Amino acid sequence: MHPILKNRARLGTYLLGWVPIAALLAAQTAVKETPLPAALILGLVGAYLAAVLFLSSFFLCRALPIATSRSSTLISTWLTASLVMGTLWTVVMFFVLKQLGRVYPALSSLGEINVVTLLVSGTIGCILYILTVALHYLLMTLEQRQESERTEQELRVLAREAELKALRAQLNPHFLFNSLNSISALTTLDAKRAREMCVLLSDFLRKSLKLGERTTVALSEELDLIRNYLAIEQIRFGSRLAIEWEIDPAVAEVEIPTLLLQPLAENAIKHGIAQVMEGGTIGISAALNGEFVEIHVNNPVDAEAEAPQGLGLGLRQVKQRLLGRYGGRTFFEAKIREGRHEVVLTFPQHAQEMQS
Repeated sequence: MHPILKNRARLGTYLLGWVPIAALLAAQTAVKETPLPAALILGLVGAYLAAVLFLSSFFLCRALPIATSRSSTLISTWLTASLVMGTLWTVVMFFVLKQLGRVYPALSSLGEINVVTLLVSGTIGCILYILTVALHYLLMTLEQRQESERTEQELRVLAREAELKALRAQLNPHFLFNSLNSISALTTLDAKRAREMCVLLSDFLRKSLKLGERTTVALSEELDLIRNYLAIEQIRFGSRLAIEWEIDPAVAEVEIPTLLLQPLAENAIKHGIAQVMEGGTIGISAALNGEFVEIHVNNPVDAEAEAPQGLGLGLRQVKQRLLGRYGGRTFFEAKIREGRHEVVLTFPQHAQEMQS
């Protein structure tokens, strides 16, 4: 569709843009001692006849994009087109003025055409046509840029969604393998506890599969999953594992990406409790800090173990998902302090603050 005719605002701006042209044509005519009303009519007829006729230049602009067309082709085509359209504009304008002269005699003389008027008016028509061509190229460039930005934004959103889906696909098997390994280790040692773990695992998988169909969940639902997971691990580790919860009720209904926090609990078990002979306590807290939700997960670490370089897979996934959903409005930090590994993450509480 023609870019100027796409919406009323753009069409209105285009038509208003011809008002100065009408004024110039009227002034040029008034200098020749033509009555002012007749000069104004000529200006309006000439300007808005050009506005209508020269809209057709868009289709040649579209057929000859500046970026891919040869300069010689562009110049020759537009010079020829401007001569043809400038002459057509002149002939039609004088014909209209001659017809109007029957109603308003002062226009009769303006409707007479000769070589001089044809050359002068034709030249003006050529200039106006070239200006319209430049306008169309400018509009096409702006539309292409806007379309490119829209496409880039759509691709960015699609890539973000695909990345989050891939991350969730990597996380779900991880839960299952860890839990099955725990059950396998207990089957020969304590069948009763192994059966209890099977029941807990079944409940965990049912919840995780149900929630996994959603993009976001309430923080309270995510924490329920973590409680289920840790209950499984407490059967395995017994007295070596203790959990301290500090959850502010005010954050219970805050929406977060599904399965965002589970890797933190798994890391606390795998790289913390499992590596420390005497075990220890995993601390999980969540509270409001101004407009943001702040979550801490900490666990003991082996004092003699080497400090990890960079972030592990689970922590990288958490960080990527935070950035994917909240952009620059989030904070993520993982550090070891006073014999404990601590992960801190913050993100906006309300949905309107999630735009990056």
